Amino acid sequence: MLAEGRGLVVEHRGVTLVGPVDIAIKRKEFWGVVGPNGAGKSSLLRAIAGLEPMTSGTLELSGRDGRRSIGLLFQHHDFVPELPLTVSDVVGAGRSGRVAFGPLRGAGDRQAVEDALDLFGLTAMRHRLYRELSGGERQKVQLARLLAQEADLLLLDEPAAGLDLDWQERFNMLVAELHRKTGAAFVMVTHEVHHLPPCCDRVLLLRDGRAMARGTPTEVFTEALLSALYGCRMEVSRRGGRFFAHSLGSAGDTG
Repeated sequence: MLAEGRGLVVEHRGVTLVGPVDIAIKRKEFWGVVGPNGAGKSSLLRAIAGLEPMTSGTLELSGRDGRRSIGLLFQHHDFVPELPLTVSDVVGAGRSGRVAFGPLRGAGDRQAVEDALDLFGLTAMRHRLYRELSGGERQKVQLARLLAQEADLLLLDEPAAGLDLDWQERFNMLVAELHRKTGAAFVMVTHEVHHLPPCCDRVLLLRDGRAMARGTPTEVFTEALLSALYGCRMEVSRRGGRFFAHSLGSAGDTG
């Protein structure tokens, strides 16, 4: 088991944001954490990353050679805009697993960055300033940074938020490619079911900080469960290995 949380509870100023929640993440699994705004999805992700203190519960992490290696991509993961950082600089930051810049330490570091730039088609724009890129281009660079990091567990918090429809679809394919290329375990938070790529094999439905259901996408993406999750009547369809959910109106609307 790569990560296992039992009875996770996160509170802030006496208000319970998450919990209690159990989650067990195996190597190479792709987890989707789905729920409405305010469900506690981001707080759960930050607790797994060690950025949000847990009020109670246990969390055990393991990695290659006993190391814990976690890569993070938040909804607004921008670097300081005043710094003249290039695309290559940002991707290279992944080699330390944190925002740090300067000459790469060895041939392995340089090769990892070159491979990441190449996979995501960024080689030709490696010298462009990150701050001048579009939102979709920045997210593409951030995925390349995660690839270069070679982490065991990758945490993505609403990574497609703010992208136009075309970039949402392109980003979905890029996330799937990143999962295939790295073989890492993923946990992706979203409130849009269709943002999860076809490689997603486990889902946790979260509402008011509590787990409503967990299982395979086929098991949990049902009209009954999603209607209860979002508080309105939902219609569910599946195309190309992905699930799509559409609201049919309020739960009390029979017209």
